[in-house]
Amino acid sequence: MPPAEDLVAFRYSSYDVPFWVRPNTRPGRWHVVGDPPTQYWSLTPEAAWAEHIRFEELRSEAELDEVRMPIWVCRLSSMNLLDLFDPAVRDHYGLTVADLTSDDWSACQQAGAVMRSEGARGVLGPCAALGNGMNVTLFGPRRAIDFDRRPALASVSPAALVAIGRPPRDLLHRVIPRGNTPTLF
Repeated sequence: MPPAEDLVAFRYSSYDVPFWVRPNTRPGRWHVVGDPPTQYWSLTPEAAWAEHIRFEELRSEAELDEVRMPIWVCRLSSMNLLDLFDPAVRDHYGLTVADLTSDDWSACQQAGAVMRSEGARGVLGPCAALGNGMNVTLFGPRRAIDFDRRPALASVSPAALVAIGRPPRDLLHRVIPRGNTPTLF
């Protein structure tokens, strides 16, 4: 991926802002509790919704009917994002393809600590919840600015609230539940 390419990414957030600046209070694929902020985004709205469905272990359309979640969009620079679709990048961090979507996050958490120490701003990788989905994870604090503005600092990203509602009706059957591994590259 060219270093200056802009990505458009999506996420659900139960907060009134899409980014945060405080340390993490729950573990995630690329961080442990207490690590600097780690922001999880998807490159399509469907992948963002799939991550929510998987995380909350929603199993029926009736459960999805109860969801009223804000979906945000942002523009991100791909500069200093590590592309985990590249075997050489995975090898450098001792990651396997299976690690990238495993329910055991330990290999990714360890790699994330090394990536941060080497100055990476985040990673581009597969979505565990949707076989053809792609996610981008940002390391470090971020602040939203108006979507139409151009960022002057690496710590700000143009973002906007685009919808509040429920996941699409045709998505549930495509979400890969925990304990299952998507077919990847």
